[in-house]
Parts: sequence; structure tokens; C-alpha cells
Amino acid sequence: MQFYDQNYCDTESFELKIQEIIRKMRPYSMVPDSGVKFLIRAVKYVIDKNIDGDFVECGVWHGGCSAAMKLTQLALNAKPRLLHMFDSYQGLPPVQPIDGPMANAWQANVNGPIYYDNCTASLESVQQNFQKLGILNDDVKFHQGWFEDTIPDFAKNNQNLKIAVLRLDGDWYTSTKVCIENLYPLVSDQGVIIIDDYYAWDGCALAIHEFLATYKLNHRIRSLPDFSSAYFIKQNWREE
Repeated sequence: MQFYDQNYCDTESFELKIQEIIRKMRPYSMVPDSGVKFLIRAVKYVIDKNIDGDFVECGVWHGGCSAAMKLTQLALNAKPRLLHMFDSYQGLPPVQPIDGPMANAWQANVNGPIYYDNCTASLESVQQNFQKLGILNDDVKFHQGWFEDTIPDFAKNNQNLKIAVLRLDGDWYTSTKVCIENLYPLVSDQGVIIIDDYYAWDGCALAIHEFLATYKLNHRIRSLPDFSSAYFIKQNWREE
């Protein structure tokens, strides 16, 4: 059974663990519970299947989803894996026309109810959140800076590194493009790639489509049941 099957790890005991993880990370994320539960199940899946690699999130805001990945490891008493958290820690970069009219309108509306100060959270505040949750340790790696400045160098300097779960939450076209192009080669076979903004912003979806087409990859993009985000598995064959 695959982890995206609605019955995967659907036991009462694990459901209680999921709810406890969500309770702890909820103040630090705007991702709906459905998306967090999916992420937790993805982490459990790669642990259960011994899929090699670290956990990586690009665009962490207050650190909620990254915390969920760390808390899941602890809940499962799993062997610690590195958690890499990439963010500018100063908000989103300027939106571009390719990101679409809704994205441009969102960033222009600085007084909007979901502007969240342009999704700004400082490195210090995120580290404090991890400290409060008791998960700030040497296995957590913070990478501060714009993606185009940090991601390519990280990939170049860590060519033997493996990624088991890659969560993309950079919103815009350029941010998504630089992340998927540089980090995809590091994702393990059958690793999970989650695209938070696939349905939210035009530029994000376009960057993913262009990447798959450019490299002639046949990965099936799948949706969460509520269409809050999308994902695909890094494998080049159809499942039975």
C-alpha cells in the first residue's frame, strides 16, 4: 500500500500521534491540517520503506512543516536524519509577471488578510520556535539567503547527498524553478516531492511543468484530496 492511499498507516495509535504533531506545530504554519497530515505520512513512508535521504524544505516561514517532519521522526523513534531548512528569512522575493495576476495582486495588497508581512519570519524567530518544541539540535540545518544564492551552491557542494522528502514552498516561478532544477537530482528513487503552491500560484505550476517537459520526465503529478497542494514520486515507471 502506498502512503497516499487513504488507509495507509490509518491506525488509531498513529492517528493520535498525527494529531499531537499537528497540535504542536500549528502555531507555526498556515498549511491546512490535510497538508500536514500528508507530510507526516510521507515521512513515515520513507522511513518504513528505508528510502535513503535527508528531509528538505524550501520556504519554511515560521518552521511549522519542517517541525512536523522532525516531530514525526521522534514519534516513530526513527534513526535521526538531517533536516535542511532553506529560506531568505526576510520574506518572499518580488513577484514577476510570469507568476500571474493573482500573485501580483496578492503581493501588492500589503494590508490584505493573508499577506502575513510578505510571509516574513526571521531566522532567530524560527530557531526560537524549534527551541520551544524541543527539536533544535545539530541535525537541523538552517540555510539563509535567496534560493538562487543558496540552492545551487548547496547542490554543487553536496553531490553525494540524498533527499527522501523534498517540500517546495517558494511560491513563485523563479523560486520553484531553481529549487526543482538543482535539488531533484539529489532526491532518492521513490522519494517524495511535495509542491505546496502548485494550485495556489500560476508561476509555481508552470515551473514544475517546464521542468518535467524539459527533462522528459513522466512523473504523474498527484493532488491532495482537497487540492491544497500537489506532489509526485520520483520513479519512472507506472505503478500496477
